[in-house]
Amino acid sequence: MKRQLLFLLALLPVLVSAQVGDLPRSTPAQEGISTQAVINMMDSLLALPECDIHHVMVVRHGKVVAELHPAPFRALDSHTLYSASKTFTSLAVGIAIDENLLRVDDRVMAFFPDKRTCPVSDNMAAMTVRDLLMMASGVKPDWTMRNSSTEWVRDWLAKPVDYRPGSLFQYDSMCTFMLSAIVQRVTGQTMLEYLRKRLFDPMHITVVDWESSPDGINTGGWGLRVQAETMAKLGLLLLNKGNWNGRQLVCARYVEQACSRLIDGGAKDTVPPTDGNQGYGYQVWQSKWPGSFRADGAMGQYAVVVPQADLVVVILGMKLYGHEELACIWNQLMPGLYDEPLNPEKQLQKRLEKVCANAILPLPQGKKGKKMHKLLQLADNEMGLVQIELDFGIAGNTMTVKRAHHDTETFVMGYKDWKYSPVAGLPPYSINAINRMRGFNAGFTDAAAYAWPSPSTLEVRVHYVDWISGTTYMFDFEKNMVNICDTYPNSRPDTITFTVQ
Repeated sequence: MKRQLLFLLALLPVLVSAQVGDLPRSTPAQEGISTQAVINMMDSLLALPECDIHHVMVVRHGKVVAELHPAPFRALDSHTLYSASKTFTSLAVGIAIDENLLRVDDRVMAFFPDKRTCPVSDNMAAMTVRDLLMMASGVKPDWTMRNSSTEWVRDWLAKPVDYRPGSLFQYDSMCTFMLSAIVQRVTGQTMLEYLRKRLFDPMHITVVDWESSPDGINTGGWGLRVQAETMAKLGLLLLNKGNWNGRQLVCARYVEQACSRLIDGGAKDTVPPTDGNQGYGYQVWQSKWPGSFRADGAMGQYAVVVPQADLVVVILGMKLYGHEELACIWNQLMPGLYDEPLNPEKQLQKRLEKVCANAILPLPQGKKGKKMHKLLQLADNEMGLVQIELDFGIAGNTMTVKRAHHDTETFVMGYKDWKYSPVAGLPPYSINAINRMRGFNAGFTDAAAYAWPSPSTLEVRVHYVDWISGTTYMFDFEKNMVNICDTYPNSRPDTITFTVQ
């Protein structure tokens, strides 16, 4: 008994930091969802081509009825949200409005008199907070500015405003960054600091960090890193119009507006209609299912809310284009919803639990191989890698990658299993902004596995489980070449020759 108590005490900090299991749990049938419909949706998601599913949560009537975290991803792992971060930024604006710190009709330039570097045009002078919220600033999106500028506020305000603010939807993450800058200007705190006491703490969201710009402002439009259950909480907060367990965290009227169609978004003439052209609110997308809306981020980060069904679905993963994940909700899950609880579906429930428990991302295929040690000296390459050391021994299997400037990373590799290890450096990232990943205080964790497809070829796969990306290494020892490719869709692989030392 004493040993068990000591174990639980030692585990307590992990459980607190893990912050999973906060929401009540139930079964699909108890909450009026066909268990088979949930199974069908999970199977469809896992079968999507060129797509890695990392986390799925289905919440009905405020209860989690199913969750899927394919290995090596785990419920406790954080995930970067890309543009789904924007919805949290909108909530920060809503809270600041509640506190009379700003209004949606306030002029953007009024917040930054010290950032003016050129005469202010009539359109720039007319731009309001509402225009930023609706992605209708009138400024032509420039997705490369953040890759070269160190003063994003100043340089963005110096851009020409080609269209009358509020008249044209032009999706631009810098609009959301400017909202973050405004919140920081009126509160004297970064948006993360501001939200911590007003939103995150009341909702018991403790595992959270947010990327920052070179001038120390949370990026707003991207860069938030949270757990899947936090996204489920976000969905419930929106579903309940800003109310969390009886406490109004954000003004109900603001949340209702944010989740409404306020401006046309996307190619509205597309036939048939898609989830990308249903309209936009305050940093919230409208969805194809009537009355539904979502937080939406690149590579497939979604918190989908269907108010009429009292339903929230979270999907986090890795897919570049399209809304095929959303189609799995509409086509597989929604037809299985009912107004009343269903009879217990014990056999189907066991099958669902088995699907969720056994889900795993593809492992390298091949043989285990023999004990060996190789030191590979790499030719010059764009990735900046100089050396790879492979060690398959009694104590374990490791791959150590040395980069220029003496950065070194060691991966512990499993065979037919994922092995976890802390990451000393940073995982691959599709955003090349200056000071990228600044603001991530927590380190990263990788999971790696290997196999020998043939006696002369070795495959190593790495996933960064509290991020999004990974890297695959394919070694050919007959040709003394290694092909290295990050797992972002459309990533360009690099084939590097090496000499064995």
